[in-house]
Amino acid sequence: MLRIIRKIPKSIYLLISIFIFAFIVPILYGHNIYSALFEISYSVMLFSIFSIIDKKTKFLRYLLLVSISTIWLTHFVNIGIIKYFTYAFSTVVLLIVTGVMIRQIVRSKFINSRVIIETICGYLLIGVILFFLNLIVIANNPNAISFGNDLNTEKVSEIMYYSYITISTIGYGDVLPVSPVARSLSIFFGVMSQLYLALIIAFILGKFINKTNK
Repeated sequence: MLRIIRKIPKSIYLLISIFIFAFIVPILYGHNIYSALFEISYSVMLFSIFSIIDKKTKFLRYLLLVSISTIWLTHFVNIGIIKYFTYAFSTVVLLIVTGVMIRQIVRSKFINSRVIIETICGYLLIGVILFFLNLIVIANNPNAISFGNDLNTEKVSEIMYYSYITISTIGYGDVLPVSPVARSLSIFFGVMSQLYLALIIAFILGKFINKTNK
């Protein structure tokens, strides 16, 4: 059993942890266990990110540990300024690790299952980054994003949903950016997510074609 587990690529654990954080945990919003599950799944996601990075630096290790510590701090201390700092710091950390992951993918000599899974994880992490940015926007202006008839809602599940329909450019129209900042974020991440897909797919196809020709 342990041999089978060791053979599983570490990127699989990251993919599962992102899936749980982004798509499973928000379903439980409002339940007593939600808050703890949010911090646990976020911590597991960051540990999974660190495990797949080839060049582990002390700086990156400290960033991840501080990010995990601050997210748990919000679990015990419900103060607005602390939440604001936590969301902002988490955004910076995720931007850095996503950049490191993309560089790692681009520098890969071979296209294998690990690279493919990490590519998917990079795309999903863009949605998580936008999620934290939207939390910051809502913290500054509760009416920045319109959630149907309730402009003041701060449901995490709704914000996560809005973040992913934005990067996927689905745009059902049930959740709308109202403030200029929210609109700018939706435009920027909508464009960047599509560029990410186009460039990464082109890179993978190029590597595959070169390998085939050789």
